[in-house]
Amino acid sequence: MTTPALAENVKGKGRHYRHPNGELVPSITNIIGVLNKPALPRWAALKVAEQAVAMRDSLPKLDEEEAVTILKQSPWRSSTRAADRGTTIHAYLETKLQGLEPKEISGDAARYRKAADAFLEEWQPKPVAIEQTVFGDGYAGTGDLWAVLNNGATAIIDYKTSKAIYPEAALQLAALCYADLLPDGSTLDDPVDEAWVVRIGENGYEAKRVANVEYNYAAFRACLQAWHWMNGEGVYA
Repeated sequence: MTTPALAENVKGKGRHYRHPNGELVPSITNIIGVLNKPALPRWAALKVAEQAVAMRDSLPKLDEEEAVTILKQSPWRSSTRAADRGTTIHAYLETKLQGLEPKEISGDAARYRKAADAFLEEWQPKPVAIEQTVFGDGYAGTGDLWAVLNNGATAIIDYKTSKAIYPEAALQLAALCYADLLPDGSTLDDPVDEAWVVRIGENGYEAKRVANVEYNYAAFRACLQAWHWMNGEGVYA
């Protein structure tokens, strides 16, 4: 995924945004990163194992340092491909929502275009804001889409191209629902009625609505407190 225009990387503390008052605040995804993801090391181990099997004939011909480098980088090559695919689909949806003709999609992302088109055709979202950065209480983030849906509700929608819709997406959306301050100091006019995750896949799309935004926001606030603790704030006198 591309880095939002207003984002800054703080060494050792990840992505931040500059609040209109001048303060640097952590990004939503940075904060949610405190959650334990037990599947991640298993996935990385799988990718290394797959690479080792695929190179079982050539690995013995490499020197040890070169072989180790190739194997240890294999999970991140896969991750980069997935990120590039997500960036392409996000750009495609953004362009179409602006009423413009998108560039032709090629490569891995081309298999996801049909699902993206189906989502737009069936939901008919009328954009209120696209790729908008908003600030909340001690944090900031950039949402994919605020739009009026064909049921009349104003919704915030986050696109995913992952293999599944994961629970932390609900925390991300809840945080965005509670953030309405814009970088210029003004606020979003339309209150959010619904929050949706839309996963664009190879074989269609699926959508899940955040069931209880208030509950998920409370969980996000707990992550924010944990984030400050993990960054050494208030640990020792």
